[in-house]
Amino acid sequence: MPKTKMQEHFQTFFAKSQDTLARLLPEILMALLILMLFVAVGWALRRLARKRLINRIEDPLLVNFTGRLTFLIFLITGLIIALNIVGLGKAAGGLLAGAGVSAIILGFAFKDIGENFIAGFFLAFSRPFHIGDVIEVSGIKGMVKALNFRNTHVRTFDGQDIYIPNAMLIKNPLSNYTRDGLQRFDFVIGLDYEHNPLEAGKELITALESLKEIEHGGELQPFVQLEEFGTSTVNIRVYYWINSKNFTGLLARLRSQVLHTCLDALQAKGYNLPADIIEIKNYPSDKPFHHSESNKAS
Repeated sequence: MPKTKMQEHFQTFFAKSQDTLARLLPEILMALLILMLFVAVGWALRRLARKRLINRIEDPLLVNFTGRLTFLIFLITGLIIALNIVGLGKAAGGLLAGAGVSAIILGFAFKDIGENFIAGFFLAFSRPFHIGDVIEVSGIKGMVKALNFRNTHVRTFDGQDIYIPNAMLIKNPLSNYTRDGLQRFDFVIGLDYEHNPLEAGKELITALESLKEIEHGGELQPFVQLEEFGTSTVNIRVYYWINSKNFTGLLARLRSQVLHTCLDALQAKGYNLPADIIEIKNYPSDKPFHHSESNKAS
C-alpha cells in the first residue's frame, strides 16, 4: 500500500526528532544532573541554615523563612544553568532580560501572591510576633503556629486553624498579647452607699495580695479606683496584672479566681453588693385617662 504524504511527513519528523534527541541526550542528562545537584545543595543549605541560625537567633519564624528563601534561590539558579546547558540559553536570558515586563504582567496576574510574599519577608525580619505568641488582627485571635511565604498559620482558642494572608498582617493593626508576657485586667464592683469605699478598697487590695498567681511589686502592684456614683451603687474598679504567656484555659480560670477572692473578701466583712434599684412613681392626675380617647387623639 503506497504511503501518503502525511505519513511521509510524520516519518521524517520523527526521524529528525530522534536524531535531535540522540544528539542532545548528553546535554539533557547533564542539565538534569546539574538541576538535581542544585536542588540537593539548596536543601542541604536550608537544613544547615536552620541548625546554625536557630542557636543564634532563637526565632523559628525567621529561621524557617531564611531556609526556604535559600532553597528557592538555588532552585532558580539551577534551573537557569540547566536551560543554558541544553541550548536554551536565549530562553534563560530572555527570562532575566524580560524581568521588567514579566514583573508588570505577573504583578497584575498574581498581585495577591506577590503582595503576601513581600509581606511575609518583612514579617520574618521585623518580627512583630514569634511562634507561640497570641495575636489578634481584624477580629481573628489565636496562637501563631507558623509563618509561610504566603500566609501565617494561627490556631484560635476554639480549635480553628486559620491561615491569614501576610499582607493582612501588614496593612491592619496587630495586637500581640504575649510579647512582653504581661497584661492588665480590670473589673467593677458596686457597693452599697452605706459602706465606706476607701475601706472596701483596702479589703480588695489585701485580698489581691494574697493571690500569688498574679503579679506584684512596682508598677505591677494591684490597685483600685473609685470610678463613679451609680444609680444605686458606688462603683469601684479593680486593676491587676497577670503573666499572659499562658493565654489558654489557665488564664480564664485565674481571672475567675480573682473575682471569687474579691467577692468572698467583701462578703466576709459584711459589705453588700446590691443590684440596680428601679423606682417607679405613679403621679395622680386631675383627669382620668381613657384608652378610647387616647386612640381618637392619635
